[in-house]
Amino acid sequence: MALFEVIKKAKDDKNIVWRYPKQNFNTGSKLIVNESEEALFFSCGEALDLFGPGRYTLNTNNIPLLRRLLDIPTGGKTSFTSEVYFIDKTVRQTKWGTSSKLEFLEPIYKFPIQIGACGEIRFEIEDSRKLLVKLVGIKRNFDINNIDDFFANQILVKVKAYLTGIIKEEKISIFEIDEKLDKISRELKELLKNDFQEFGIKIDNFFLSNIAKPEDDKQYLKFKELYFKKGVLIADVQLDKEISDIEAEKEASRIGITAKGIATKRKTEGYSYQEEKSLEIGKEVARNEAMGQFTNIGVGLGVMSGTSNVLGSEVTKQVQGAFMNLNEKFCSYCGQKLNNEALFCFKCGKKVSDE
Repeated sequence: MALFEVIKKAKDDKNIVWRYPKQNFNTGSKLIVNESEEALFFSCGEALDLFGPGRYTLNTNNIPLLRRLLDIPTGGKTSFTSEVYFIDKTVRQTKWGTSSKLEFLEPIYKFPIQIGACGEIRFEIEDSRKLLVKLVGIKRNFDINNIDDFFANQILVKVKAYLTGIIKEEKISIFEIDEKLDKISRELKELLKNDFQEFGIKIDNFFLSNIAKPEDDKQYLKFKELYFKKGVLIADVQLDKEISDIEAEKEASRIGITAKGIATKRKTEGYSYQEEKSLEIGKEVARNEAMGQFTNIGVGLGVMSGTSNVLGSEVTKQVQGAFMNLNEKFCSYCGQKLNNEALFCFKCGKKVSDE
């Protein structure tokens, strides 16, 4: 009868899964599961009884799935054959990087380009049973020491496909991709979540930290120069527009301040804009004293309709004065004022001109 009294993980090798080297046990064996671990009994291609952290004495009561599958009798020490796997459930954080270049067509400038990518991933085993079943289904005799490599390769295969897909679908320029690393990281995490849930793995976080660009590629450098020249031109146009907007705003402010000052002056002196303009018109009309400008006076009088009584009176006086001056008669030699009927100047005796 096989006697293996203690079943436990022999060393802390940081592997995701560790398989106990022996397979023959009896129901009196001791099982020790450390913190952040689970132990799973696996037999005949099936994941059976699962144990969390603690110390156990194996008996037919605490290995019911194994007992039924192997038809282990109850009572006493009974031998059985099974594999025992220890699964590390601690949160794991590891770096990743593409081992080969990702080649695709740059979505904006349409030239072929090769890039590399790297970052970090943080994950933990959420379902130990699902993990073991999936791994055994993929490769029955998988090498425990290469499980981490298996998942690293899974990450790279998926990232390559997803990353180029995101760049193409969202038309992300290679010259602007560094500004979008956080957004791309979140999208990659969501896409990878479904893939790794199949293995019972939960992705806590995923980071795309760097994109390696082909700085020695002449074609890449040519388009890079074109991109930055375009950026400078756009910046210049934007700057000119901002300066123009500032100047327009300053002019509008100046006009507003001037208008406000004039309005305050009118309010203080007690007249309106309409009254000010009407008075200017009236004064202009009053200046037209010549007979040949009567038409202008008539126009002026017409404009005056609707003005205030005060201003109307002022204009009327000016116009009446103009007419009175036109009807008076003066001696053209000495300037003496004469009666309208006089034929000779009573001061100098000269004949009054008929002009």
